[in-house]
Amino acid sequence: MLTTKYVFFTSKNRIDNNHLNSFNLMIKSGIIRKLSSGIYIWLPTGLRIINNLKKIIRYFMNSINAIELILPILNPINIWDQSGRSKDYGKELFKIVDYRKYNFVLSPTNEEVITYLINNEIQSYKSLPVHFYQIQTKFRNEMRSRLGVVRAKEFLMKDSYSFHMNEFSLKETYNIVLKTYKKIFDFLNINYVIVKADNNIIGGNISHEFHILSKNGENLIALSEDKKYIMNRELGNFLLPKKLSTDKKKILKRKFLIIKDCLNYKELAKKINISIKNIIKIIIIKITNKNNPFIALMIRADYKLNIYKIKKINIDIIKILSNEEIEKIFKINIYFINPFLLKIPIIGDYSIINMYNFIIGTNIKNQYSINTNWDINLPLPKNIQDIRYVNNNDITPDGKSLIKIKHSIEIAHIFQIGTKYSKLIHNYIYNKEELKQLIYMGCYGLGISRLIAAIIEKNYDFKGIYWPNEFLAPFLVAIIPINMYKFSIVKKNAFLLYKKFKLLGIEVIIDDRKENPGVMFTDMDLIGVPHIIVINNFNITNNNIEYKCRKTGSKKILSINLIIDFIFKKIKKNKCFNIFFGNK
Repeated sequence: MLTTKYVFFTSKNRIDNNHLNSFNLMIKSGIIRKLSSGIYIWLPTGLRIINNLKKIIRYFMNSINAIELILPILNPINIWDQSGRSKDYGKELFKIVDYRKYNFVLSPTNEEVITYLINNEIQSYKSLPVHFYQIQTKFRNEMRSRLGVVRAKEFLMKDSYSFHMNEFSLKETYNIVLKTYKKIFDFLNINYVIVKADNNIIGGNISHEFHILSKNGENLIALSEDKKYIMNRELGNFLLPKKLSTDKKKILKRKFLIIKDCLNYKELAKKINISIKNIIKIIIIKITNKNNPFIALMIRADYKLNIYKIKKINIDIIKILSNEEIEKIFKINIYFINPFLLKIPIIGDYSIINMYNFIIGTNIKNQYSINTNWDINLPLPKNIQDIRYVNNNDITPDGKSLIKIKHSIEIAHIFQIGTKYSKLIHNYIYNKEELKQLIYMGCYGLGISRLIAAIIEKNYDFKGIYWPNEFLAPFLVAIIPINMYKFSIVKKNAFLLYKKFKLLGIEVIIDDRKENPGVMFTDMDLIGVPHIIVINNFNITNNNIEYKCRKTGSKKILSINLIIDFIFKKIKKNKCFNIFFGNK
């Protein structure tokens, strides 16, 4: 590729409205451009990176005999009504109406469609197991799009679905996919953690998430120092509670109860005959701020407050107020307080985010509000922080290791769904005894667009991006001829080298612009070209060139006759070499 025939879309402008490193770098390096909230244009450089990642993913999916297809983005709403997920997804589901007034959805996932296909095309056990995958655009009506392409309204995914005669076969394929995802991420040279997860509205009982730890991530992971204990503390859309499944979580009508002589939360739970996990505990702290000396902390009643975490979020705490002090200042007992009725700041713990039908005080003595719900009866606190002890002591269950809470970006999620959709869509198949039985299903997602962002988030320096696996880069090799329009020997050798790389099938770009060398180096470093060859008049006169490694910054003077073998040997060591070059 000649730079005069290419458009970089690189930008030197500072971006001050978003602190996410990957977002800034994806804009500056010309990978994406924002069209609207949660909607992005993938520019030529970005598309090259996507295509490289697709090639790696396809290689591994094909290696486990998964079969590629393309499922429609536009789905008739009736199959979503049949599964019940048109209600489960709620406002996050894009719904549209055609000119005949038929209702459709833009699919965020394709369990219904693939089940419909299997139901109509596969009739015998002899056709199972089968595993289909696609790389396709998905849509989610994000109420608060953020973090660039990490949480967007339109995003690219690899999703796949397997179908089986029994649970044993499902688990077999599930474990194969689990190992395959590990291989993909290992080949990409990224550090990741695997977390047992909640299946949420996808369905099923067993699922695992893959996360990249990142201070800018939207998820929370509780993990021990040795990473043997990992627990999902999902932050998710922390300004809104999770959508409640109409199958399991029915919103009840709010009521007010009078409960006398209640001395603590355990006693309250016992008197009402509910779990203490359904009660919100209020703690009032005194701080050094003269204008707002008090803060109300909201936490699930079975948790304890972690003072160290309060200090870590830059709150200069003086003390926790006693019940006597609270009654004296606020004229109400701590067990009956509703902080929304106090004129003081509120901090909520992550533990309260997804509580529903919970119990909280009313600021009236002996009176409690039960069946209380966020966004129905009370607004969720705007300030949400991690302020509780994990497992009461911030240590692993075996007591051997400390637990730390880390932010992360989820890059993949796999599920053993079982027979959920088969039951809902009546997906039966004839077994060996010629009897009808339900089909078992697995679902395996991998976020392509967000994976790229997550990789960039962890692999950059002051010059731009450096790719953990060079085969992700938009170009493997860049040739920078210095003053080639002044020195014909520079131009001649630069283009000879360029043609040789092209014949070998190596993605190479030559900077033939009439720009100063600073601009050329800046663009190549910014987009992360791993191997850079500099040809100038002084070196080429001696039949030499300069080689620069983008990731390490190391430089070396080599004979121009040796540079192709030198680079080819380097890339041949890469685990992805055979994926891109076969037996070359």
